[in-house]
Amino acid sequence: MALPQEFPVSTLLRARVQGDQGADHGVGHQVWMHPPAHRVLGWASRPTSFGPTRSVWRLNQLRHLQGDVAVVSETPARTQQSTLDLLPTSMGAHLYSHDGLALGCVVDAVLSLQTGAVAHYLVARSDPRLPGTSRWRLQPNTVLDQQPGRVVVAVGALDDLPLVRAGLRTQALQTSQRWRERLQETTVQAGRQLEDWLHNAPLPQNHGNPSPRRQRRQGHVPHGESSGGDQGPGREIWDAWEHPPHRRPASCQDSESHGPDQEPWL
Repeated sequence: MALPQEFPVSTLLRARVQGDQGADHGVGHQVWMHPPAHRVLGWASRPTSFGPTRSVWRLNQLRHLQGDVAVVSETPARTQQSTLDLLPTSMGAHLYSHDGLALGCVVDAVLSLQTGAVAHYLVARSDPRLPGTSRWRLQPNTVLDQQPGRVVVAVGALDDLPLVRAGLRTQALQTSQRWRERLQETTVQAGRQLEDWLHNAPLPQNHGNPSPRRQRRQGHVPHGESSGGDQGPGREIWDAWEHPPHRRPASCQDSESHGPDQEPWL
């Protein structure tokens, strides 16, 4: 099977290394790289689960890479874990912005098989071992400074980098953002339609003449309408009840009950 032109370093670290004669050399353990040049030189495997002995392989010794198996040729170089700990690497380094803001950590790198050059790094905000974490692409030309366990880049925030894989948290945020934008668009469209409907709605026919009920509230009685036959058009309806029959003045009642020849006290 032909080797891919580009593949992530994590593929080598997950694959079990086998010789061309079928010998088992253990699972990939650590990457061997030159950080200032952004180049991967090889990787190391752990032949046994116990013991400090490690097998170091050059990148040009890789012959096949299929699934979880990496087939290599020739023999590896033997070394100790204490020696590998002294080798510089960018994997697992903490990422900082040019202002000193912590952005995340470098968790992976995509390399070219022909030259070993790093095409781009992959950055995670949180622990990469957690399932469903996001990945951002970091170009090597944005790196300003590299120190053991520390990488400074010319980026102000992690969201300024292109997103390669959206995690669960990022997907939830993006989904909620899309719903908010759709809700705002729907609200604006509904407001515009309501304004157009109010602007184009026809006016009522009696818009210029007040209704008879409104005229009565204001004290105006229409021509030809009156509450009584002997009341003029300008006479209010309550003027007829100024002296009702059952509440006439006392002088009128006395004059009707006593005759002209009778004394009022008899």
